[in-house]
Amino acid sequence: MSGVSKRVASKSVFRDQEPQNVSPDGLARTWITRGGNFAVCMSEVKPGAVLSREANPEEYMVVVPPGGASLTINAGGETVEAEPESLTIVPPGASEVIARSAGKIARIFSKASADIMALAINKDVYADGAPELAPPDLWPEPVGGYKLRHYPLAQYLDPKGDRIQPRCFRSTNMMVNLFGQFFTRRPTNSLSPHWHDDFEQGSLCFEGTWMHHMRYNWGADLSTWVPDDHAEMATPSVIIIPALAIHTSRCIGQDGPSSSLYDIFCPPRMDFASKKGFVINEDEYPLPVMDGEQKIKTGGTLLSWQKPG
Repeated sequence: MSGVSKRVASKSVFRDQEPQNVSPDGLARTWITRGGNFAVCMSEVKPGAVLSREANPEEYMVVVPPGGASLTINAGGETVEAEPESLTIVPPGASEVIARSAGKIARIFSKASADIMALAINKDVYADGAPELAPPDLWPEPVGGYKLRHYPLAQYLDPKGDRIQPRCFRSTNMMVNLFGQFFTRRPTNSLSPHWHDDFEQGSLCFEGTWMHHMRYNWGADLSTWVPDDHAEMATPSVIIIPALAIHTSRCIGQDGPSSSLYDIFCPPRMDFASKKGFVINEDEYPLPVMDGEQKIKTGGTLLSWQKPG
């Protein structure tokens, strides 16, 4: 590990903040927190709410957590019905997300959606453009071209599997790892502190109470040192973990209540993408090529990919 973290984590517990956008009819309230290359929009919607984009420049993702709203998503002349615990990748261009029931949803946009970036509660944190991050270059277009791609998530869980099960998906501009709900707490002797050299991690949590542990690496100037951070956060919430910050996360409290954690990366992570079989929709999205061969560099350091945080 080399270099010094350029910024500290952004933390948003949505119930403690005013929404950054309220629809004119009052049917949708949206909280927006950004990273250097992406923004997380968490919305509380009522039936009939419409979240539309007239000409979004790149793909974006719609995540409906367990217990979230039922949606109708229209884009590119296609329609999908998105139920709780699902992921939908929406193509560039015009689209609309229509709520058929009340609940929470999240939309994840890339830096190319400049209007959304400008609304983020923490927009001033990134006034310098985040030069420490790898550029958010687009990966190759998906097989069959851009279209709505919908993934009901329950089918990707093994009921006899481990307590924490990753479900990783990617698009041309981002990657999400949507861990399955779990009901037992992570032992404090099996954490996975690690860091990322040149990309951030957004961790979006809809259930449980989360403790995000961070250590910012020291430089030569003592006045810039930042104390260790053990951030306890209620849900729904999101934390944007900076490049180079050592971090690990755990849900705290008693076993029993459900917990959920969704990790977000923009652009997609090459170390995950090059691990054959790890990305569920890898056959739909080709890897980048360089000098006629698929890239395999990791783009950062990861000490443990099996566990969240």
